Amino acid sequence: MEEPVEETQPKRVPAKECFINEIKGNETRVAIVASVVSVNRAKKTALVSDNAKEALLKFDDLAKMRGIKEGTILRVIAKPLSLQPVTLQVELAQELKDFDANLFKKVKELWAKFV
Repeated sequence: MEEPVEETQPKRVPAKECFINEIKGNETRVAIVASVVSVNRAKKTALVSDNAKEALLKFDDLAKMRGIKEGTILRVIAKPLSLQPVTLQVELAQELKDFDANLFKKVKELWAKFV
């Protein structure tokens, strides 16, 4: 009996969890949590802030922007494009409902002390 052939896809580099001001530009992928400040669907962009710094998100597809509006809190996985201003090419944007941003920040800061 033949064993099934497993199709393997190359693994993606994991996204580095960080705050916007921690992005150095040499990362392959980053993951941030931020609040939407403004949305420009014509340019397929959104401006987000994590209360420390802002970043411009670029979307390649309007479908990825579905449901995004001012005040929405997002978890974003993206590729850094530039640092001045911080510009990220979005791979995934996920709305976080019932999210406690202050608690997230405290846990992240505590976690950084142990890692």
